[in-house]
Amino acid sequence: MGELKTLDLTPSLLAAVGAEAGVVSTGNSLDMVKEDEEYIKKHKATCKDMEGAAVAYMCSQLMVPMFALKSVTDIVDGEHPTHEEFLRNLGTAAKSLQEALPKVLSFVADKPFTA
Repeated sequence: MGELKTLDLTPSLLAAVGAEAGVVSTGNSLDMVKEDEEYIKKHKATCKDMEGAAVAYMCSQLMVPMFALKSVTDIVDGEHPTHEEFLRNLGTAAKSLQEALPKVLSFVADKPFTA
């Protein structure tokens, strides 16, 4: 288990996008296993994202600053089966990203970022 830091996002970027900063966890399972649950609770993680963790790892190895914009589609330990919740929320999540991404790009355009 490890920990990777991303760029500190400014409150003005978060406000421009209407987003919240959060801690992302990862693991090797789509299900909630005991180790994941313990890590999520300990670090107050807001979501689990295996692909985002892979990108963060590579960026850290190459010393490339990064941050992620994430929209959550399902609650792993929720009361509904994951695949059903994913399909039900996919449209809303996609629309949220479609609205947020141009705001993020506009905000970061021509601004220098360092790790």
